[in-house]
This record gives sequence, structure tokens and C-alpha cells, in this order.
Amino acid sequence: MEINKVMFGKRLKEIRKLRNMTSNKLAEVCKIEPSFVRQIESAAKYPSIPVFVKLCNALRVSPEYLLKDSLDEIDEPDNLKALYNKLKNLTPNEIELVTDILEDILKHRQQYL
Repeated sequence: MEINKVMFGKRLKEIRKLRNMTSNKLAEVCKIEPSFVRQIESAAKYPSIPVFVKLCNALRVSPEYLLKDSLDEIDEPDNLKALYNKLKNLTPNEIELVTDILEDILKHRQQYL
């Protein structure tokens, strides 16, 4: 499997900005050098797994979102694939909104049955 560093870096930068974080602040939270964050975002470097986990946690984003251009298709039933395909291109804020709606539906699902 080849990691798409360009898209990974682009998504990382997009999420960082969406979370109103500077590269310096993200680096501080992750205990890495600010220049390393910028190198990751520009696709010059790729983080180790521990740093990758720190980045995901600091930005509150799923690893799958950052790696989605590098992952193979999920072998799931057709209805789940269709749902996944609709969700996978949402921004983290849109995913949070969908999650809130889904949680509300699940919490009250007895009313709908």
C-alpha cells in the first residue's frame, strides 16, 4: 500500500485550519517541531504511527479521514457501502452534525418503530 502523502498533508492542513490551530500550536500539542508539521502538510515527510495518533487526537479527526485516499474499499454489504460513500467525503464538522442527528435518532428509535 502506498500512502498518498499529498492528500494526507492537504487534509491535515485543512483540518488544522478548520480547528483554528496554527502549525505551531499543533506542534506544541503533539510535542513535535513546528517545521515537522509543515513538512507533513507539504508532503515532504510522513509522521510515525505515534505522531500520527497524536495528530488525530489533537485535531479530533479519524485516522481513516486522513488516509482515505490510501485505503482500499471496505468490503461491506451494499447498503453500508452506499452510506459509507456518502459519508466519506464529508468534512469533520459535517460528520459531527450527521453523528449528532444519528445519535438523536438512535436515542429515540423506539418512537419510530
